[in-house]
Amino acid sequence: MKVCPRCGYENPDNTEFCLKCYYPLFVQSVPSNKTNTNNKKICPRCGHENPPDALFCEKCHYPLFQIRETSIEEPVMEKLKKEELKITVFNYLLISSIFYIISMLGFSFFPHYMSIVNLISTIFLSLSIHDSKVKWYYYLVNLSPLGIFLLSINPMVGYFIFSLGGVIISDYIRVLYVLEKDEIFRIAGLILIIGYIGGLLFIILYDMIIPGFLVLIMESIRRIREGKKKKEISLPS
Repeated sequence: MKVCPRCGYENPDNTEFCLKCYYPLFVQSVPSNKTNTNNKKICPRCGHENPPDALFCEKCHYPLFQIRETSIEEPVMEKLKKEELKITVFNYLLISSIFYIISMLGFSFFPHYMSIVNLISTIFLSLSIHDSKVKWYYYLVNLSPLGIFLLSINPMVGYFIFSLGGVIISDYIRVLYVLEKDEIFRIAGLILIIGYIGGLLFIILYDMIIPGFLVLIMESIRRIREGKKKKEISLPS
């Protein structure tokens, strides 16, 4: 169990933040109560203050050449930056999923305008892909609005390109599952892949895309809320 140094709450061993007060638990080192003045090397064994160029403690002869100055704020800030990066990924994913659902629901009424809405969605999804640092070919998700645009010209080609872009979207969601180890992304990816591929055989199966993106919306909102809670952590003074 990891005991929180702030509130004393006992957390599971794999917890990085206190479940009660959200204090960071991934920092292993605890700053010494003794202040290091004038850049002196403080012996970790006896606490004696040695000259900055000392290789061994003058009092107990403990080796000092392996001592490195560490700051507790640096690992905390680095961790928080990663959390902030995740928040941006899920913010873009949330907006993208909302626009995808709008484009799917409005396609029957305004097919030409929905290609623009779908394009907006893929732009936000591309921003999410960019922040996720995944491979370049995931930007081919932008084939999806092209497919919608081509439906009025050549329906067969349009549906194929739309589904191809959708398969890439589904694979990107699979990558999120691999990165985050969250089964929700696997479920959403499976729903989307069934919708995009099944829609080529039976158009009605394209409707399964909507619940797939609904799952992504709910999960993105949950991740964003968790990320904001972690950002509210106050660093130790």
